[in-house]
Amino acid sequence: MKTGLFFGTFNPVHKSHLIVAEYLAQWQNLDEVWLVVTPHNPHKDKAGLLDDTERLHMVELATADIPHFQVSTIEFELPQPNYTVDTLAALQAAHPDRTFFLLMGADNFLSFPRWKDPEGILRAAQLLVYPRPGAEIPSDHPLLGHARVAIADGPLMERSATAIRAKLGLKGSANDELPRSVAAYIEARQHYRS
Repeated sequence: MKTGLFFGTFNPVHKSHLIVAEYLAQWQNLDEVWLVVTPHNPHKDKAGLLDDTERLHMVELATADIPHFQVSTIEFELPQPNYTVDTLAALQAAHPDRTFFLLMGADNFLSFPRWKDPEGILRAAQLLVYPRPGAEIPSDHPLLGHARVAIADGPLMERSATAIRAKLGLKGSANDELPRSVAAYIEARQHYRS
């Protein structure tokens, strides 16, 4: 079973997350994609995150009608901050029958050599990298051409959770950028409003 893992704080989950995950799944013929909700990414300030259970619920809403997408809470059960190599080890132990693919944007790929145990991650999963605006991969990137790295050539997505939060904080609407169920939930709960 070929399983894509799309890690994120999803603060909030938006349409580009789903489009990128679907694109990479089709590109590599993945059987499933698991959206792994991260309670605490060591590269982000936890203070700026909406409550873990709220972010998890929005990802569940966003993926409810996509049969081959699942939501994973594995990182809720692991020590924080969450490190990808540790999560992959836990997933491999729990699901030895699966082949894992790590889905990431080019922005994360640029910093990947500085992650905790990048070689361990590459042993556990193949990287599927999606282009991101402003994240050009230089020709001398140490993992360019690595046997366990595949770089997609997909359309650039301009949406970002940071920009969506800013728009909502200014009392604007981000309905065009969010799955309908997520937009309705944010509006009902008044999340991200200043």
